[in-house]
Amino acid sequence: MLLYHNYLTILLLLIATSVMATKSEFNYEIGKRVLDLLRDYTDAPSKVLEFLSNYREKNAFPHGLEPQDRDIFFQLGDTLLTANPRLLLFYALENGAFAGNQRSPTFAHYREPGESGYRLDGPVHMEKLQKHLDSCIDENGRQVPCLLGPGESYIECIDNCTSLQRCPDEDSQQDCSAVERAEERSLCESNTKWCISYATRSIPLSDDSPKRGHIPFTFYCIDINGLPTQTPGENAELGADGLGNCYHDDGITPVNRQVSGDYAYCGGEGIICNNTFLGGFTSGNYDPRYRPWYIATKQKQVPNWSEPYEFYTHNIGITFSRPIYSIDEEGKTIFTGVLASDYSLDGIASFLTNNYDGSDTIVTIVEEAEPNYVIASSTGIAGVRKVLIEDNSKPCTEENDRDRCMGVRIPISDLNEDIMEQLISTTYLTQKEKNFPVSELIPVRVDHDDFRGVYASHTIGFETKETGISWRIMIMCPVPVQDDDTIMPGDSMFQLLITSVSAGFLVCSTLLVHFIRNRREKEIIASDWRFTGVFLVGCALLNLACLSYIGQNTNATCLARMWVIHFFFVFALTPLLVKTYRLYKLTGAGSVIPRRQTISNARAVLMSMPFLAVEVLILLVFTFIDPNKVEDLLVYDESHTENHVECKQDTWAFFALQLLYEGGLVFVGCLLAYKTRNMRKEYRDNQQLLLTMYNIALVGSVVVVVFNATEVCQATTRVFITIGILWITVFSSCIFVVPKLLLIRSRKLNPVEEDEPARRTWSIVGNVTNSIPRIGRRVSYHYSQNSNSFGDQSEEDDDITGSSGKKIRACFIKQPMKQPMKQPMDAIQETRNSPDDDALSEISRTGEHLSKGKDSSELTKTDKFSTSGSMSKSSSCSS
Repeated sequence: MLLYHNYLTILLLLIATSVMATKSEFNYEIGKRVLDLLRDYTDAPSKVLEFLSNYREKNAFPHGLEPQDRDIFFQLGDTLLTANPRLLLFYALENGAFAGNQRSPTFAHYREPGESGYRLDGPVHMEKLQKHLDSCIDENGRQVPCLLGPGESYIECIDNCTSLQRCPDEDSQQDCSAVERAEERSLCESNTKWCISYATRSIPLSDDSPKRGHIPFTFYCIDINGLPTQTPGENAELGADGLGNCYHDDGITPVNRQVSGDYAYCGGEGIICNNTFLGGFTSGNYDPRYRPWYIATKQKQVPNWSEPYEFYTHNIGITFSRPIYSIDEEGKTIFTGVLASDYSLDGIASFLTNNYDGSDTIVTIVEEAEPNYVIASSTGIAGVRKVLIEDNSKPCTEENDRDRCMGVRIPISDLNEDIMEQLISTTYLTQKEKNFPVSELIPVRVDHDDFRGVYASHTIGFETKETGISWRIMIMCPVPVQDDDTIMPGDSMFQLLITSVSAGFLVCSTLLVHFIRNRREKEIIASDWRFTGVFLVGCALLNLACLSYIGQNTNATCLARMWVIHFFFVFALTPLLVKTYRLYKLTGAGSVIPRRQTISNARAVLMSMPFLAVEVLILLVFTFIDPNKVEDLLVYDESHTENHVECKQDTWAFFALQLLYEGGLVFVGCLLAYKTRNMRKEYRDNQQLLLTMYNIALVGSVVVVVFNATEVCQATTRVFITIGILWITVFSSCIFVVPKLLLIRSRKLNPVEEDEPARRTWSIVGNVTNSIPRIGRRVSYHYSQNSNSFGDQSEEDDDITGSSGKKIRACFIKQPMKQPMKQPMDAIQETRNSPDDDALSEISRTGEHLSKGKDSSELTKTDKFSTSGSMSKSSSCSS
């Protein structure tokens, strides 16, 4: 037995180590590179704007960034952009002034201070505003009036934009007069900022509204020093490396603008100049004071990143802003404007596509906040779609006027135009459902006519608490789909499983057939052939249940495997457990006070029902609360990744409960078999039961240990279980059936001469088992030698094997032993009808030891034996 189990353990371990999976590498460095890029993107503006703010505070701008300092800012900004070409640097003031420049493409922006929305028929003298009305141009460079269209916004001053109010930030809203301590009150007052008041208005959509003009927002060609130019050959062309000429939007008409007027750029106070719009190639309407980034900075009064929004150019981008201040004559801190830097999301998208377009890896950046807008993707998916203003469902084409277009941001849930967009959307939603696990790869399966496969996905959060950015970087890499989680026809595992199942079923079925055919043989009669037969049926069905392991892993097949394996295991185990328990009770093992026991076959069947009912209840409960279902899994280490499609449950509760329940049944069976181990083997199958229970316990333990201690695919694990079942069922069936079949064959080949047919009456007096030395049993039974079978049998009777090897129907009566026996353990008294028998002397010798004061005649009178060989129920089992 020990050698047998050693072979089993070695075989299972060899199978466990024989399966090696093909692995694929998941590149975690991609996420780190993108994360570093985003950090550079966010760090650079902060450092540049801090430098400009310090530069202004040190009076490096003579006019404090008023329009007269425009060209100084252009030059300084161009120098800073040399090291940070992705930025667009600019500033905006509370009086409406704006100036900034950028590269890729290379140009500058400028807006004169003042409020748009002035009425052409209003009380304001038109000579003062005529310079703005006449400074707009069309795409061909022709002068056109600067008029606001229906729906366009403008700023309207409150109290002529001169009265000050506390800014809306928390520090400014604090009532410093309520602070008692002078130092704290002084600190409170220094933290208070003051803002001028104005409101944002819009032009009505009605045609009868009065016409209103606006101050133009002009784009400039610049030279290599960052200054506006229209001199041929000096323009740093749009997106070009060399120098060229400056053209209007039509790309044909050279820019040559000489507009005179007393513009703020000239110095104000009536000073007239003609170079305010020199190099200006196009113009439009734009006031920074109603833009989201400006409004947010005025409200927060701290450096911050804006939410992505539509730029004036209809691209989507983000803006980093830093407030700037001035001190008035009263010592108040006045909010003057904003230093800012734009980032177009196109720049991030360009980085991703340049590095990962064409590769198997997909990188996408998404906003954390609902509705999870797309920032950029390496697949070329834009974070914004350009649509017509009048109908957002229609795309904006090149033929459409730019003023008719607008940008609409795209939530990731709306990505569904092609398979790649669907993959990105599904991956993000899957990650979000699992709460973006940090140290876990999430598989996403693609099942499409054009593409089938599995992607491993990983996300990294990118957040800047100081500035408010909260994005998520999502990396997706394809991984090979492993086929060693299923057992399919043609696989090596399939052949092994079919061989094991066939062998187990054929052996158990063959033994069952032979056992049933010989059920009336005296070697089998005492073995309780009904329960042994049910056990053999359970063994055959348990082997067949392993066929459920064949096929793809689906929710249906996973649930079916959970049911059939566990149910038929308990179905096969229950007859053994009941058989062992009945033997334990009938022999009186464990009873302090011996009592008469009667366990019929019908009662034994009822005893087996609760075990099956409990197993069915467990399976039903977990079918609904934690079913065995298919799940995509990624197994990975630092450099390799592999995909497995496995049957799995969400928790270990089912495994733990089944281990406790089924293991408990096996443990109880082993304990009962151990307690009845000393009963003489000719009376019962106690030795077979003991070996079977220990075999199930040992092999089951080996399978559980191998299953949990080795990292193998599910196909290999299922073969483990199948081989374990084969081993348990075949070995157990053989030790029950084969010895009896051999005895039958031996008896039939070597018949023993017997006396003439006669009926005999037997009586066994003595200890049936020496496991309980203080308990004696008197056993009365009868046997018909002529028929090799019993006559009238009652349900209360039980089967034992006499010392002569005859199978008998017996009735047990327990009684305390009055005095120790002087004869051997089993003294047999035999009364035979033939006169030459010497059994009478044996009766006398035995009877005097077991009855107080009773002679042999009294004993014979009390326990009447039928000379015809029949025994009444009242005189035997009921007495």
